[in-house]
Amino acid sequence: MDISTCLRSATVVALAAACCAVPAAAAGAARSGKPPALPESGAGAAAFAYLCAAGKDLLPTGKCDTWRVVTLDGRIHSFPEALAYEKGKKADDSGEAGAFAISPDGARVAYQRASDDRVVVRDLGTGETWEMPRRAAKGSIGSPFSLRFVRDGGGLAISQSRHDDSLSTTYVEVETGAARKLPRGLALLDVEPSGRTTLLSEPGLGRRGWFHTVGGGRTTKAKLPEKAGKHLIWGAFAARDGRAANLVPKEPPACGPDMTPMWLSVFSTTTGRMTKVKPRLPADVNHADAIDWLSRDEIVASASRDRSGKKEPTVLGSYVYAVNVKTGASRLLTKLSTSETLFESHLVVGGYAAAPAGAAGGKIAKPGRRGCG
Repeated sequence: MDISTCLRSATVVALAAACCAVPAAAAGAARSGKPPALPESGAGAAAFAYLCAAGKDLLPTGKCDTWRVVTLDGRIHSFPEALAYEKGKKADDSGEAGAFAISPDGARVAYQRASDDRVVVRDLGTGETWEMPRRAAKGSIGSPFSLRFVRDGGGLAISQSRHDDSLSTTYVEVETGAARKLPRGLALLDVEPSGRTTLLSEPGLGRRGWFHTVGGGRTTKAKLPEKAGKHLIWGAFAARDGRAANLVPKEPPACGPDMTPMWLSVFSTTTGRMTKVKPRLPADVNHADAIDWLSRDEIVASASRDRSGKKEPTVLGSYVYAVNVKTGASRLLTKLSTSETLFESHLVVGGYAAAPAGAAGGKIAKPGRRGCG
C-alpha cells in the first residue's frame, strides 16, 4: 500500500471517528427531516454534494438516505435519484456509498442511478440526461468505481480499482457516449480538445511518479522530480495544457489529516522543469489538495481548516480556494455551510469555475497542535 492510500485510509478513519460537522447552517439547510428534492430542471449551478449521517450507527440512513446537492446560492436539496448508500446483504457487510461528481462549472452532475446502477450525467439547468456505457457489476455493493469530470464537463472519467489494486479507467464523451479505455494503472489527468491525453503513474513512498502524454500516435514519458525543496513529492496532480500542479506538504503525517502545504509546485510535462512558490493559504488550513486548474495562472485547492473553538477541523473540501501558481496568492471561491453531520469523507466539490471569488482571509485561527501527539 503506497503512502497516499495510507493517508486516504487515515483520513477516513479520522473523519469517521470525529463525525465531522462543518460550518454553521446556511439558508435552506435541513434542520429537521429532508430538504426539498432537487428540481428536474432550473436548479442552478451545484457547488457541493455530500452524504450526511443519522441514527444510532451514524450511517446515511433515515432522513440522510439521499445525496445532498448544494447550489452556489447556498440552497440544499436532496437527490433521491442517485444511489446514496447500499447496505450489504450479509450482517458483516458494512455497505458502500454511491459515486457522485460535479462538473467544474456546476452545470452537470454524474452519479450512480439508484434504480439500476447505471452511471448517468444530468444537466441541472435543462434536465437532460445521458446514460454512460457503464453500470455497477451485478451483486456488487454500492459503487465499485469513482467518477470525475474532465475539463468543462464534456468528458467523464470512470475509474475502478481492481482486485490487484491496479486502476482501470474509461474516458467517456458525455453527449456522444463514445468511450475509450485508458492504459491500466494510470490515473487520467487531462484530455485536451486535440485529443492529447495526460496520465499519471502516481508517486508514493519509495516509488517515483511518471507523466504519460499520449497524442499524435505517440506516447512520451516525463519522470517527476523526487522533491520540492526538501520535501517529498507524492500524491495526485492536476494537469492542463502540458503543466501539472501539486500542493506539497511539509511532511507526510503519521496519522490523520495534517497536510499544511509548504510548496505549490508546477511541473512541465513537456520540458521536465519544475517551478515552486509558497502558497499563501490561511494559517489554519491543515489539509489542502490541488484538484483542477481554474485559469492559466490559478489552480483550485480543496481545503480543511482548524477553526477557532471547534474540537475537530472541517472536512477536506469544505473550503475551496483559487491559488496563483506564480505568486501563491489565494482567493476563497466557496465554502460548505450545513448543520448536518457528514458521513465519513463523502463530500464532492464542483462549480468552482462559476463561483464568485472573495478574500481568502477574515479572522484566522491560530493553528493548534497537530499530528498524533
